Amino acid sequence: MKRFARLLGLIVISIVLLIPIACSSKDPTQRISGEGEKESGKVTLKLGADAWMVEKLKLDQAVKKFNANHPDIQVQISPYADRTVLSTFALQWSQGKTDVDIAMVDGTATAVQFLAKDLLIDFNETDFFQGPTAKENFVGNSVSFGEIDGFQFAIPISLETYAINVNKKMFEEAGLLDADGKVIQPKDWNELYEYAKKMTKVEGGKVTQQGMTIQWGPNAQSTLISVAQAMNGTFYDKDGVLTFDTPEMREMLEIWKKGADEGVFSIDTFTNKDAGRNNYKADQVAMLLQSGSHAPEAEPTVGEGNTTVIPIPGSEVNGSYAFTAGIIVPRASKNQEAAVQFIQEALMDGETQIAAGTEWGKLPVIKEHFDQIDAEWKDNLLAIIEKSVTAPFYKEYPVLINEVPKLLQQYLTGEMDLDTFIEEVEAMIDDIDKNVK
Repeated sequence: MKRFARLLGLIVISIVLLIPIACSSKDPTQRISGEGEKESGKVTLKLGADAWMVEKLKLDQAVKKFNANHPDIQVQISPYADRTVLSTFALQWSQGKTDVDIAMVDGTATAVQFLAKDLLIDFNETDFFQGPTAKENFVGNSVSFGEIDGFQFAIPISLETYAINVNKKMFEEAGLLDADGKVIQPKDWNELYEYAKKMTKVEGGKVTQQGMTIQWGPNAQSTLISVAQAMNGTFYDKDGVLTFDTPEMREMLEIWKKGADEGVFSIDTFTNKDAGRNNYKADQVAMLLQSGSHAPEAEPTVGEGNTTVIPIPGSEVNGSYAFTAGIIVPRASKNQEAAVQFIQEALMDGETQIAAGTEWGKLPVIKEHFDQIDAEWKDNLLAIIEKSVTAPFYKEYPVLINEVPKLLQQYLTGEMDLDTFIEEVEAMIDDIDKNVK
């Protein structure tokens, strides 16, 4: 029954991506176009962005500054609530229509689905990679996060990686800082479990200090590829296919189950993906495994110098899952030139990127701006990012993002055993369309 439901879901996704474009009055495969920009002497650009981005990436600030400098181009932000809107985008764009001129997606891998019908512009065919935004001016290999076979389908913004955010006060109390006040790095998941157990406090049958929270909610797929990369140096098998069926992953999953059963690892993220972040900010969690961006975010409440990040066991050598949000422009937009100009001038702006980095840990992708942030957590993240990789560029990767967390939670709550969990996930990976186009 589960396999049938997955198959039905895949059919629906495939139908959305393969909607014919014959009914379109415009040819969505046309290259960079400025059509419509001069019809009224004023261009209105619509920016579609995941709701969280508006505040954390300082989009209001970027738009206000750009609009003031360009009275002939006015940008409007249209926030969307979650990833489900992306299927609507795919349907519209395949028909040569669009409600937005620029879209920002949470993770460039989620934009790969739009490549199936050539729905996105190639930034290599624009003037974007010139001057301050030339490719050599980007941090590390962040540009490659939005590139496939020489086709630059997305511009990266907000550089992050999965790591362990820590509360140094709790580590000090537990005797887990060295003589220089640095966190003593746990060498493996068994030791990490012991750290979490030592820092978990229970009073009157209630946990008053959580040893560790792991992102097991909607972003659990990202957590899994992070720990797999850290332990094995890859999350692909010998044939280059994503897999979690390795001895190391099985051992780690058993530790997760033990920690969840004992309350050493919180399951709060099952029902609220932000629970770990919120509790970490509230000075109640010793370790939080998800994006390393949360250490700077928590500093105002936990205390200056009391937050930092450490590698997931193994990622100091093998890296982790690194990612950026992606900025894309649909071919269906009539204002492509103005859209590229806004991305280059406003979204890559130093003031905007540095503010997002220092306040929310959404690190700048331009080296000049990145280097202006002086913090231990940033240096620790950079050391991980330099070795890290991004998510698989599978056309139906969103299926894993949506379904794997549900299976993981069933395993962690005892509804299925480890073998069944691995079997279900591997079958799902086998079923999805792993092509790019």
